[in-house]
Amino acid sequence: MYSLDIDEIRSIADSIGSNTSNPEEQFERLNSTLYKNYGINLPKGLKKASLEKFRDIVSSPLVYERAVNSILKKKIIEGENKITIKNPKALYRIGIISFREPVKLDLTVEGSVGNFFAAGCNFNGTWTVKGHAENGLADKGYSGKIVVDGLATELAGQNNQASDDSCGVDILVRKGCMERAMGQARGGSLITFGAGYNSGLYMSGGVLLNLGAPGNSFGPGMVGGTIYSPEGTTVGEGATIQDISKIDYKVIFSVLKKFEAELDIKGLDKFSPENDTLFITNNGNSEEYNFKNFIKINSAD
Repeated sequence: MYSLDIDEIRSIADSIGSNTSNPEEQFERLNSTLYKNYGINLPKGLKKASLEKFRDIVSSPLVYERAVNSILKKKIIEGENKITIKNPKALYRIGIISFREPVKLDLTVEGSVGNFFAAGCNFNGTWTVKGHAENGLADKGYSGKIVVDGLATELAGQNNQASDDSCGVDILVRKGCMERAMGQARGGSLITFGAGYNSGLYMSGGVLLNLGAPGNSFGPGMVGGTIYSPEGTTVGEGATIQDISKIDYKVIFSVLKKFEAELDIKGLDKFSPENDTLFITNNGNSEEYNFKNFIKINSAD
């Protein structure tokens, strides 16, 4: 298992920044040290982008994002398939490693991540965030399994993909999602214990299973996909409420099965319209869920 402590990169940058204020020298020294310690190089265009956007090199988030993702990619190519990231401190755009074919990787992040964590993810394994996730969690995800122990802010699972080569990423958010969960999703699934306003916005595929309190106006503009949520959930324009059918129990089963171990689900193997009660444990609390009390939200067309 490989462990990457982002504070070590921050320490390198801070040391360089305390010794020189010249951006050219900062960038060259930082690049040299990163190559020596991690075997990676930052592209020269990153220097210009950092100066234009942040007027600094050693404190630029762009530098940390690129360094972290480059180290991850290098380790994966070398055959590493278990990685831990420490001290993310809500750093944006990490876990973006851009492999066309799925890579085998179990990733654990010890802390909260910023916007667009795991964007474009394409992997086999489980990525676990031991904290919260900000906007755009797994944006345009192609394959993989993600567990967020905290909450996710806007647009969790946005643009979740489905194609001839991928079926989308499957996501579990233990403390709930804010607005527009699974917005514009084409595939994949999201299990969440609470979902906010406009969740399922413009969905065309995939499944959103909300096991907690719902916000208002689910599914506005949806043209496909399916939302399951407790009775009392309201829908937006273009969405309609239906009763759960026998087929829906099979769909819910398949979504929950992916996280059966993480949620310690009791009764799932016998789950059906005749056996519609499950006991699900989340964050140490076991609760009873009777799916007769759930509704299905689909496109009105």
